[in-house]
Formats: sequence, structure tokens, C-alpha cells
Amino acid sequence: MLGSAPGPRDRPGVAQHQHTPSLSAGTNQFGIGLLTHKYPSCKLRSTMFGLTFNRWYLFGAAFVIQFCIGCIYAWSVLNHPIDLAVYGDAKKGRAVNAFYIAIGVFGAATSTMGPTIERKGPQWGVFIGTVLYMIGHIVTALGCHYKSITWIYIGYGVITAIGMGMCYISPVATLQKWFPDYRGTAAGFAVAGYGAGSVVWSKVYLPTIDAVGLAWMFVLLGAIMSFAMFASALVLRVPPADFTVNGLNIHGDRVDESEVMEEKLDDAYKAVQTPKNEDAANKSPIKQLTLKQAILTPDYIFMYIMFFANQLFGVIVLSRLSGMCTDIFNKSAGTASDIVSINSAFNCCGRLAFPAISDLLVRFLQVEKTFARKVLYYFTLGAQVVVLGSLPTVIRHNSYTVFVIEIFVLTCSYGGGFGTIPAFVTDMFGAYNIGPMHGIILTAMAIGGVAGGLSFNSAFNSKVADGMSIGEAYIDNIQVIFVIVCVGFLVLFLVRTNATDRFEPGYHYSLGGKRVISIPPKERDAMKQQEAEAEAATEKLPESVV
Repeated sequence: MLGSAPGPRDRPGVAQHQHTPSLSAGTNQFGIGLLTHKYPSCKLRSTMFGLTFNRWYLFGAAFVIQFCIGCIYAWSVLNHPIDLAVYGDAKKGRAVNAFYIAIGVFGAATSTMGPTIERKGPQWGVFIGTVLYMIGHIVTALGCHYKSITWIYIGYGVITAIGMGMCYISPVATLQKWFPDYRGTAAGFAVAGYGAGSVVWSKVYLPTIDAVGLAWMFVLLGAIMSFAMFASALVLRVPPADFTVNGLNIHGDRVDESEVMEEKLDDAYKAVQTPKNEDAANKSPIKQLTLKQAILTPDYIFMYIMFFANQLFGVIVLSRLSGMCTDIFNKSAGTASDIVSINSAFNCCGRLAFPAISDLLVRFLQVEKTFARKVLYYFTLGAQVVVLGSLPTVIRHNSYTVFVIEIFVLTCSYGGGFGTIPAFVTDMFGAYNIGPMHGIILTAMAIGGVAGGLSFNSAFNSKVADGMSIGEAYIDNIQVIFVIVCVGFLVLFLVRTNATDRFEPGYHYSLGGKRVISIPPKERDAMKQQEAEAEAATEKLPESVV
């Protein structure tokens, strides 16, 4: 795969302390910058097929991987063909459950596999994930052939979804470490591929089914996507722990690059101390925390609730959009497929635009980075509150054009939330353990897909069976989600981006420079926090970054 030329075999995991002036931010240091003094002649170059590695290549690799697994967002196009193949009734409403199960398993896989991928590296994560992805497609094809919805649930809903989860977080976490100077843009570009994939696959599925049949469609397209992901995985790798670019380390903290190159690894990263009040007001330094400590902080918990609200309606609508167009507004399957494709483009644009805008706020308007990410969520959640509040009226008046516009706005906001969350989490808690922390917060999507999606589907089918119109059945469920999104919007205010508030024991919240909430810690909790900070300060760096 990768070769370092010329020089002895690489020995990753050991820090090189020799100063090398020729090192540039774009040059790969994997397996080279981590050599011992025994290999001083090794050049700082890594080649593959004659090309020297550059960190910008990771953009393309990440986009391709996300593009392939983004096919899940085109699932609504397959609901009717699968229901027809298995039950002989295109409106049976059972195929959509495979999507909800897949979303749940996807989220569970990102959180449970995150620590392992963090240790073993992104290549391992994508390789194993791609194998599972292909196996799942084969099992799904068998389910279609033998008319077994259970096999489809297991194949796509479980096996393929596990592979998708592993392939999703691997490149995202990698880009966060390589691009501390463009963290939002890197995250957005990576997950934009996820949205772009559904644009293409939603238009490819039906013609492929017409050409080779439903079962062989899963085999053929699954093989094509698996090959593309295998090839892209060859580019992925993590930077060394002492990597810096444009004066920033992997956490996004400003450092002296010449000093970092000379220092030993143990001295290069000391635990960040609680800042003094006069220094902290306009800064958000990273506080070294273990994974367990980080996910139990009030800010992470509030971010989790906020993200759950941001994605809930989107993950449900994306699986039913085609059916909503045909069943509520009596549009043709072809028209519905076109709407799904256009909607996917808005998903892609939201994933790319919102985090990129947050980067612009940081770089050109000098907005504190965590606050810049938070501002974007005010827009994504605020837009959803407006859309969900007016959507029942739009459906009752059968206003198809307005419905489509509102869905596009909602989907763009939904995508923006997904695109911004990796940078938001990294800026709040640092680059170490970003894979697991990002994976855990994605379980919000799992809960939304399984609990929200399945309950939505069950309530919807029950209401329709009782004689309620399809439009009113949707409206009843939309009103419940509207309340949840409003709660998420309010909870967002409680996420603290002021460093003084975040680092002081207890929970404190300042607004306009004045404390509006101040809850002191219990004596026992304060002692535990001091012990936790001491533990984090002396804790050995994760294996994935040394």
C-alpha cells in the first residue's frame, strides 16, 4: 500500500525528536515523522502509485466514502419496489422499517466502534466497514429474491448499517485532526458527500432495477460502491501527535511550530489549565478530559439533546418523502424521485455551507470558534421551528409548491446540523477521542431513527387504518416533533462557549458578560473534578495519535 522511499521499514508509535526544517503541513508524516533516531536518513515523503501524499487528498477520499454510504438517504425510492416484491402491495409500508433499523444500528455502530477505530486507525475502520457493507447488500438481495422482509431488515438494517457507521466516522475524525485551520470546512466537505450520494443514487436505483431486477441491483451497486470505498481507504491515515499547520496543533490551539518540532512528545502536550478570568473571556482553550469525563459534562449532554432535536424530523422525512409526494399530493413516482434527488442536493449543500460559514466567522470576523458553531445551530433549529409550525397548514391546503420549499429548507438545516457537529465537538473537547465522541453524539440519530421513526410509522399506519386521511395522519405526528424541536432550540442556549463558565466548577452561564446562572458544585463533586483534572493531566496520550 504505502511506501516510504528510501529508508528502512517504518516503526509507527515512536516519536522522532530530530528537528527537520523541510517538514511542511501538506506532507504526510505517517510512519515517517514517527521514526526513532535509528532511521535519520528516511525522507519525509510517503508515496502511493508515484504520488506524494498531501493532506488535501483526504478531502477527495472522505467525499467518495461518504458519497457511497449516502445511498441510505435515497432509501425512500426503494420502499414501494421492495414492498411490491415482498408483499405484492407497493403501499404495504413495511420496507421503510429497514431504514429506521439501519439508522438505529448506524448510530450504535458509530459509538461502539469509535474507540476501536481511534486505536486501529481510519484505514482499518473503512476496510472492515466496507466488507460488512458488501455482505449486507448481498443478504438484502437474497431477502428480495426469496421475498423475506426479515432478511432485508438483517441485511440492510443491521449488517450494512454497521459497515456504514464505521465508514462514516473514520474519515470525519481523520479530517478533524489534519485540518485544525479549516475544521468546519473539512467536516462539512466530508459529510457533504453523504448528502451528494443520495442525489445520485436516488436517480440510479430505479433504472438499475428496470435493467437487472431488484435483487441484482443491490449486488451490482453494492459491489461498485465497495470498490470505490476500498480504493479511498488507501489514502486515509492519522497525523502524528506533534503535527502543526499554520501555527495550530491538532486541537486548534495556537503553538510555536519550531518549538514543537524540537520538544519531546511528553512535553509537547501538557494539560490545559483553567484560564484566568481576564484571559478567558474571548478564548475557548481545550480542557484535557478522558472520554468518560467529556461525555458526562453538562455541555456535551445539552449538545446531545440539541442535536437530537435538529435531526429528528429530517431523518423521518428523508425516509418517507417520496411517499408523501405521491400519497398526499398525488404526484407520480418519477416526480417524487426528482424531488428526493433535489432534496438530497439541499442536504448536501447544508452540510457543506453551514460549517464553512462558521469557519468564515472565525477567520474573518474573529468570532470565537465554539460560539461560531453555536450560532449556526440557532439558524438550523430556528428554521425547523418555523417550518414545522407552518407545515400542517400547508398540507391541509394542499400547497405542493410551498410544501416542497419548506422541506428543502428543513433538509438544508438538517444537513447543516450534521456538517457542523464534528467541528463543534472537536472545538469544545479537543481532537483526542473525537471519533468516539462524534460517534456517541450520533446515537441521537439512532434513537431518532428507531424510537422516533418506528413510533412515527406505527402511529401513522394505525391512524390511517382507523380511517384518518393520510395528510392528517402526518400532521398529528408532525405536531409532536414540533414540540421536541422547540425544546432542542431552548436547550441550545444552555451550551456554554465561554471558557470561564465552562472551566469553573459547577454550572455557570454568562450572558453579555454577566452571570445569569450560577450553580456551585457540591463539595464531593468539586473534589472529584479536581481528581479528574489531575488524572487527565497525567494520562498517557491515546495510542491513535502516537
